[in-house]
Amino acid sequence: MAKAADAIGLAVLRAPAPQRRVPVEKEERQTRPRRKARRRLRLRFGRLMFAAAIAYLVGAGAIGELQLLHVQTQEHQMLQQLNAAKGHAAQLKTEVRQLRTQTGEAQAVRQVLRYAPTSGAPVIITVQP
Repeated sequence: MAKAADAIGLAVLRAPAPQRRVPVEKEERQTRPRRKARRRLRLRFGRLMFAAAIAYLVGAGAIGELQLLHVQTQEHQMLQQLNAAKGHAAQLKTEVRQLRTQTGEAQAVRQVLRYAPTSGAPVIITVQP
């Protein structure tokens, strides 16, 4: 192992010295484009993408909320229609209940058919569903 270390050391000593770069004049440095500008563009693009993602999420949330409000409004309207229909059905049930009595039948014959029986014979009304 000592021989290998000596061989490496000799190889390093025999290797040519690294060449130094020729210094660039200040005028040439100013004409050459800077790398910082490129880095700034990358940062700006990343920030733009982040802002776009946030704007997309906010927009999607707002659209979702608007759709939810629209559905809730429709649900409320349908509930009002259902309650109105239930009330109308209850009113019709009470009318049918009243018409099933003898006085109700006579009243219905007078109002609907505009017929006033002269004899005491009862009028039979049949309702077809």
